[in-house]
Amino acid sequence: MGTHYTTNAEGKIDGIMTLANIYQFKGFIFEFHSYLGPQKLKKNWDVASAMGRKFWKAFAEWDKLTKEEKLETQIYG
Repeated sequence: MGTHYTTNAEGKIDGIMTLANIYQFKGFIFEFHSYLGPQKLKKNWDVASAMGRKFWKAFAEWDKLTKEEKLETQIYG
């Protein structure tokens, strides 16, 4: 999960944003959170309205990858 901090003019942290890690695998872009699971994204990274069988098949393959292999598919986070 990616964590980003914003600071004020004095350099003090005034905001924290956390984002799920985002991956690209077999033509799909999705974010994945360890307890919330996957969320398919559109090419512009908006949330897709449906996740269909093709996505779930690709996700099942991705989920079997090693931690190192998954890191190779990570595009943000």
